[in-house]
Order: sequence, then C-alpha cells, then structure tokens
Amino acid sequence: MTREMITYYAHRAAEYERVYESPRWQDDLAWIWARLPAFFAGRRVFEVACGTGYWTRYAAERARSIHATDVNDDTLALARAKTYAASVSFEPRDAYAPATGPERFDAGLAALWLSHVDVGRLDEFLRAFHSHLEPGAPVLMFDERLDDERERRAPASRMDERGNRYEMRRLGNGDRYEIVKNVFDRERLTRWLGARATAVAYRDLRYLWVLEYVVV
Repeated sequence: MTREMITYYAHRAAEYERVYESPRWQDDLAWIWARLPAFFAGRRVFEVACGTGYWTRYAAERARSIHATDVNDDTLALARAKTYAASVSFEPRDAYAPATGPERFDAGLAALWLSHVDVGRLDEFLRAFHSHLEPGAPVLMFDERLDDERERRAPASRMDERGNRYEMRRLGNGDRYEIVKNVFDRERLTRWLGARATAVAYRDLRYLWVLEYVVV
C-alpha cells in the first residue's frame, strides 16, 4: 500500500462504512452477510486489512475467534470499539508481513482488500497471507468488479508501468487522494492462486466478486 493510500484510509476511517449504505450494493451485501457466519463457523480466523471491523463483526457471529490486522491505527481504533460475538483480537500489521510466531489459523478472510494490492506484489501478499494459515484452511476473499457502469462512475485516473490501475478519491472535507484500485476476474484470480490452493470456487455478484478456496 502506498503512503498516500495509508494516509487516505487513516483520514477516511470515520466515514469509511458509508460505502455500505449504497442502494446498488444491497443485494450483493446481503449475499455476503449471509455467507460469512456459516463459512467461518467454529473457525480460528486470520483477517487481513480489517479496516473498521465491519466484516469482522459478521465473521464473528459464529467463529471461534478472529485475529484481525490492519496497517492503520485510526481504523483499528474504530474496530476495537465495536462489540463482537466471538473472541476478537487486533494487531497493527502490514498485509505483506509474513508470520513470525508459531501460531497458525484455520481460516482466512480478505474483504475488499485485493484491489489495493500492487500487481507486482501479489505473490508477496499471498505468501505472507498464507504464512498465517494452516494447510487445509478455507479462505474467503471478495472485492469490487469493474463493469461499464462503475467505469463511468469511477474512471481510472491512470495506469502505471506495472499495470496498476489508479482512481482519484475525495473525502468529505474535500481532500483528494490517488489510490491503487485494481480489478480481477475468475481467470486472473485462478492463475494467481496456481498450485497454492485447491477447491477454488469463484462467484460473480452484480457489483462484487467472491472467491473461496482451500490453502494447500
């Protein structure tokens, strides 16, 4: 994540969850809201880039425990202030930092994060993410799709030499930031996972994609 993106999400922390009020997202969100509790039932979950804990809360409905991480102290402060049904711990951690301790988790969650990963660091991220997980751990990821409607609403500001797509974002106070916002489809995600995953299942919703797999 670029320094500008870290600053953007730190300053956006208090207004971040407004995105979930979008009428166009409600059907997709309802599908994911219903999916998360069952997917993580009884599991010890490692969550990367948890932000304000919005999705942590849904995963915690039936999880055994969740260890949620994020690089931003501002978003973690909001996440810690929420009430959760399961035991939830928080840690400030870079998404590209591999595990350093012996503990491994038996499920993984990455919600609306992959689009912010530099395409040149995709493998680095996946290695770090999987280092926290046991072999056989199920993983759930989801993020935004790119279609003509979204491209009209939030067009790319530029593409860099590595193939990263950028968008301009404006906060409520008028400040503007340029962030990485990459897009993925079934073919690209499946190729990226390669032999590091099995039982790969991909689903296109209207505005979001959902990826489930098992760590090898």
